[in-house]
Amino acid sequence: MRIGVLTGGGDAPGLNPAIAGVVERASIDGIEVVGLKRGWQALSIRENDHHIVKLGPEIIREWSRLGGSKLQCSRTNPVKEDNDRTDLVKENMKKWGLDALIAIGGEDTLGAAEVLNARGVPVIGIPKTIDRDLAGTEYTLGYDTALNVICESAERVAHTAESHETIFFLEVMGRHAGWLALRGGESAFADVILIPEYPFSVHKLISVLKERQRENEHLGFEHRYKIIVVAEGSHIEGEEAVRRDSKLDEFGHYSLGGVGDYLKGLLEHEFKHTRYTALAYLQRGAPPTQRDRQIGRRFGHAAVELVKNGKFGHMVGVQKSKLTVVPLREVRKSPRLVDVDKLYDRERLNVKIENPLLEG
Repeated sequence: MRIGVLTGGGDAPGLNPAIAGVVERASIDGIEVVGLKRGWQALSIRENDHHIVKLGPEIIREWSRLGGSKLQCSRTNPVKEDNDRTDLVKENMKKWGLDALIAIGGEDTLGAAEVLNARGVPVIGIPKTIDRDLAGTEYTLGYDTALNVICESAERVAHTAESHETIFFLEVMGRHAGWLALRGGESAFADVILIPEYPFSVHKLISVLKERQRENEHLGFEHRYKIIVVAEGSHIEGEEAVRRDSKLDEFGHYSLGGVGDYLKGLLEHEFKHTRYTALAYLQRGAPPTQRDRQIGRRFGHAAVELVKNGKFGHMVGVQKSKLTVVPLREVRKSPRLVDVDKLYDRERLNVKIENPLLEG
């Protein structure tokens, strides 16, 4: 048997451990694994011999601790309506002697995998996205590492903010789902957390910040700085999310970014010092944490087991802290959003501190 493995969409910490897990488990049963470079692009073009690399234990040992993807990524959509390449995918699989595919990716990559599987391409999925917004799984590769980066970055920003008595906007990723902002902001004890699921008013934001200032003064605190963690998809009620540019990718998405800078400009007339920084790709470029390494490796092992058992059209995932198997069609229910009623305090624009044992 020969398996092809690919990584699609944006890179995320945990991809290389997952690839290593696939190779590690496959080698036990004498299954050959080849890496398909640049995601679905490898199977969607004809001149593609340089897109394939044979993988073995000696290679993945050097990869397993690294961030990013040594197989590289792309946002190629092989089932795009006006440029469907399903037949070419099948042709390339036959050319390379591939019996099955393991696709590691998020909503777009695994959504394409589900369509291809329905058309006769045997595919297994592994969930990856730092946003943690995939339906069907409680955990996605890259999430834990990104949270750690956000928490550490907020600590660094806080020193500058305190030194200059500054309102500091820290922009993090999160197009539709605010998990990174919510849990990263909570871990950093941010004063305000803004998430895509709850459109806010500028008046409310100013009111909350001034109220926090009054509270500190009443308690005799000298700290006059504030940290605001804001997801890139957060937006003012009645307005759209701020776009980085006007380009659409192959899956029909605009690139978001700049909402923190936009809000900084709106608040400059109310507060003496306002500053902004965006973590952007720094959240994705870190070496994986032990959690992303462990889960990535186990996802890889489980994916090979699914291939051996012919459970195509499924992905591995986590439910109630246990590995599980989920139909790929569940991905179509994405994004998995923050439950504002249970987890978000609309009045404080922050995480709810009631129900401390509540999952999420």
